[in-house]
Amino acid sequence: MTAAALVVLWGVLLWGVQLTVRAALAARVLDRRRNAPAHPGGPVPFVVLLVPALREQDLLAETVRAAASLEHPPGLLHVVVITTEREEREKRTASAGLATLATALHEGDATAAARLAGIVPSGRAADITRRARQAADPAGTLLAEIDAVPTTREVAAAILPQIAAEHSGVGLHHLHYAGEGGKSSQLVHAVERLPDLLPADATASFTYIGLYDADSQPDRTTLRHLSAVARRDGRPAPDLVQQLPLQLRRPHAARHRPADALLRAHALADLRRRAGVEAHRILSRGRIRAARLPAALATVLEPVVYGVGAGLFVRHDTLVAIGMYEEPVDDLLIGYKLSSRGASMEVLPVFNLVDRYASPTALSKAYAVVAHGSLAGCRRLLGDPALRAHRLRNAAVLVKEGLDTAWWFLGPALVLTALLTLLVTGRYPELIIWTASALTYTALNTAWCVRRGRRWLHAHQGADARAEPPHRASGITLAPAFLAQPLLHWAGPLRHLCRVLRGRPVVLGKTER
Repeated sequence: MTAAALVVLWGVLLWGVQLTVRAALAARVLDRRRNAPAHPGGPVPFVVLLVPALREQDLLAETVRAAASLEHPPGLLHVVVITTEREEREKRTASAGLATLATALHEGDATAAARLAGIVPSGRAADITRRARQAADPAGTLLAEIDAVPTTREVAAAILPQIAAEHSGVGLHHLHYAGEGGKSSQLVHAVERLPDLLPADATASFTYIGLYDADSQPDRTTLRHLSAVARRDGRPAPDLVQQLPLQLRRPHAARHRPADALLRAHALADLRRRAGVEAHRILSRGRIRAARLPAALATVLEPVVYGVGAGLFVRHDTLVAIGMYEEPVDDLLIGYKLSSRGASMEVLPVFNLVDRYASPTALSKAYAVVAHGSLAGCRRLLGDPALRAHRLRNAAVLVKEGLDTAWWFLGPALVLTALLTLLVTGRYPELIIWTASALTYTALNTAWCVRRGRRWLHAHQGADARAEPPHRASGITLAPAFLAQPLLHWAGPLRHLCRVLRGRPVVLGKTER
């Protein structure tokens, strides 16, 4: 029993070390590609950037301006903002119960403050809560405050003409989704309307549909690098091109320690994951294909690639062929489906800056949605005839992701059991050695993440005034918060299981940051 416990603990630690090594190797490749000389001219693809928005009044203008400012030939870039009636329905529903909500806010109910953040932009919720608590008429003050906040649709209608005048070579469009469903449904609505928005010469096989959330600040050279990989070596344009998001923008909502330190550590751990998992897997697929291995062996060896929504570019004809975006999450299943189809993929050497999450609770909710999406994706791989037609490749994706999802749900219990086993059996020397090794790795990993984050942020072109370099911290500063990262990562599946066991619906759609 103790031998099995040691295998589990050392296996987890060695996997973390391997992840950091992979991240370092992938980072070197991306840096080299970013600094490589530009390729000679050639055809440039049409690019459509979708920006779905839900209660994003405070961020929408700078995000659309950043998208419209990307370097691309005039007439070949279109930005589509998609607002949703869901926001206005929820606001009307919440307004009917404002008296009760105002009373709860006045009494200091923390859940009431969270409900208010689901009505107005999360960055304004704290100030509105404070003013409502201090007012003689909390209900009247709260109603006036909420009425004074314009909807995202109203903000989009006001700002898009101004931005269009600033960027005359960019097509700017505003669509409003009136149906049910979350972010995925908004995106599908936009893709279905593209034939009416794009010129006739925008061929689907050389048009990319990109996705940016409303807190995105992509590198200004993003589309230059996209065009380079789309016409590389005379090969067909890749089906998927991934730009990695980095949580290195200054948050728009004030945070308090120790939660702030925890979220900073998560942002750095996420950087390591982006390089060591997403980038590494795409680069590995390219190396395996270049080796020209037997088809069956290549299918087994090729890693599964996740779709990361903020910075995900998919060729228009490919996106339509795989059924576009699906609930409950818009991006994960795209990666599963394209991996099953053996699609061609590339990763961009420049990044998209996004905000950190607003709170550990918001982060655990996001992970809960992803955990739900992982289960839904495995069910889809198992039962969809279109995917099962790919046979060995689909089976390989299902097995790999099934094991990964199972570990995500069961890992906390196994690690905790292993630690308790060593404690109960008195194997203190082994436990001390493992703990010292884990702390040493955590400190070194933290220092690498800080240095890499600062380097990438320094190289980022187009960062706005709110970009925030990681602190010049040694492992001593952020390492304690790094130790809590497995708990944050595993909180999502556990939260999802609790909701299922209690019979509560899973929260779908956009998770507020």
